[in-house]
Amino acid sequence: MILLSTFMKGDKKAETFKKDGHYGAIFYEDEERVAEELYTGHSESYAEDAAENYVFGIKKIGVQ
Repeated sequence: MILLSTFMKGDKKAETFKKDGHYGAIFYEDEERVAEELYTGHSESYAEDAAENYVFGIKKIGVQ
């Protein structure tokens, strides 16, 4: 896994990565890892958008 970028705002943080040719994001809240998503078939900018949306409160993790 190669870490690519980090997004932070308040108590939320998201890191984008590349693993086995696919991009993804790891999500944190209060420094605790809450989720990891792998975006098979999507671009690096897709992962960055997901990370940015999470830290700005647009993307919700674990909420149905």
